[in-house]
Amino acid sequence: MKLSENNKKSLLVSIHQLIEENASHTVNDLEHKRTNRLINYPSNGGLTESEKSELEKLEINPTLKSALRKVFASNTADVFFSVLNIIDGTADPTVEFGEWEEVMLVDFDEENEMDSMLHDDFYGTYWDWKEKRPNPGWKLDLLDE
Repeated sequence: MKLSENNKKSLLVSIHQLIEENASHTVNDLEHKRTNRLINYPSNGGLTESEKSELEKLEINPTLKSALRKVFASNTADVFFSVLNIIDGTADPTVEFGEWEEVMLVDFDEENEMDSMLHDDFYGTYWDWKEKRPNPGWKLDLLDE
């Protein structure tokens, strides 16, 4: 069974909506100096006091607000596009955690009971990524190495 056209369109349009809404929320949080609401990834992530201080110096005017929304939305869309390429089988994961077999999205079938959910495992697998990632000279979490 494949993913129906209706479900495919609903999923993709919802992704666009979420990208726009999240970009807007993030810029609003920056504008109103709500730095405590900016970071939820990884699970122990956050901003240092000096990072918060620098972000709070931003003077968000309508033009900067528009530009930041576009930057955040584009970045998020790039991530989704890459994930969709992996799901479509037109790209492979770049980090090896074992042999990769292609996957697909299909319409729900009550006979195929789901025993785990991707969103439930997402944040916890950050630590697997952290073990594999090259050291770019910066980090997302607040743990000292």
